[in-house]
Amino acid sequence: MPDDPAPPSTSAPADLQTLATLAPVARQSVVDAVADRLRTEILSGRLRPGTRLPSERELSLALGVNRLTLRASLARLEAMGLITTRHGAGTVVASWRERAGLEMLGTLVKGLKLADPAWHDLVRSALELRRILSVEAVALAAERHTPEDIDAIATCVQVLQEHVDDPVAFARADLALMRAICKAARSIGLELFLNTFSRWPDEHPALVAVLYDDTPTSVTIYPPVVEVLKSRNPEMARTLVRRALESLDAAWTRRHPPPVAESEQAPDVKVVKEKKEKRR
Repeated sequence: MPDDPAPPSTSAPADLQTLATLAPVARQSVVDAVADRLRTEILSGRLRPGTRLPSERELSLALGVNRLTLRASLARLEAMGLITTRHGAGTVVASWRERAGLEMLGTLVKGLKLADPAWHDLVRSALELRRILSVEAVALAAERHTPEDIDAIATCVQVLQEHVDDPVAFARADLALMRAICKAARSIGLELFLNTFSRWPDEHPALVAVLYDDTPTSVTIYPPVVEVLKSRNPEMARTLVRRALESLDAAWTRRHPPPVAESEQAPDVKVVKEKKEKRR
């Protein structure tokens, strides 16, 4: 049913100017909302691998949706490798570590908090994957590039330098640079690997802003990369990029140390906490 027409506006000119700058808020579809809800329950561990989901009737009643919507949401989760449907056994939660693809990494990180140790474990895995991709792509590009490839890569570096004040725009430019390097490497596999991260700036902008929180330092590694590519020395390229990224990642970890578990805290910290709890 359409919304009732709004009465004529009596807003002041300043209010009208403000309204003119606002775009409509995107609405999440019910299918997306149901899939997100169940995905969160699975990835958080509240729905463990091997758990049989309730019947479609029970689930649709619990979630307040019709069965067609529920089936579309379940189909999405099955495509992600989070559930399986077995004839005679119903819908069962899958072991996502064994079935899900790399595209799940961003979703996993987004679903956790910075204070959660698991968040840091997943980010470390993402940084390790970036190093693997970057090191081997640059080494292959050093062997296989053309002069046109070098021009394209150098242009991407210039774009990066223009976006050091915007982490999300910097991340997009960084991914464009990596794609140019993968093309210079003549490796379709590496390009497909890169697709795992290519949607992060749009799908996980808050996470990207945390990962790219020191762009002025990050941008300094790229001019030497262009020069080492020109050398056509893959081993030198491999070593340069590995060391540069290891240094960046170590600095990032120092800025964002994982939380210390209660059992690992120093004795004096535990005593202070216990005294505070007793006072309460």
